[in-house]
Amino acid sequence: MQSQFVIAHADKTVLRISGLSVKGMNTRQLEQLLEVRLLSRVRVIGVTGDAVEMDVYGLSPEQIRQDERGIIQALALADGITVTDLAKICDNRKIVDVRYEDIPEEPSSMCMRERWIKRT
Repeated sequence: MQSQFVIAHADKTVLRISGLSVKGMNTRQLEQLLEVRLLSRVRVIGVTGDAVEMDVYGLSPEQIRQDERGIIQALALADGITVTDLAKICDNRKIVDVRYEDIPEEPSSMCMRERWIKRT
């Protein structure tokens, strides 16, 4: 049986904005609006009735925090989102890096989706 593996490294920040009214939002439109505003790649990963969560690639939490009002203004342009006076960034954290040397040789669980590298 041949082994398969994928190594992925993403420099991303998870951003969650609350204080919204979300109904019938077009996630692709929102991603495009924020990509123009942030000059970075954005992917919506979660939507509730009052919040949106996304991955922002290549920007630090500090850079995002500096443009909080601009990001919220961009959100207001998206169809299906109404920004309230309570709109704010409620989560803005960098995804933790994992060094290659720290990747275990065997899966940490029996999940069939996990694939690991066999070091030679």
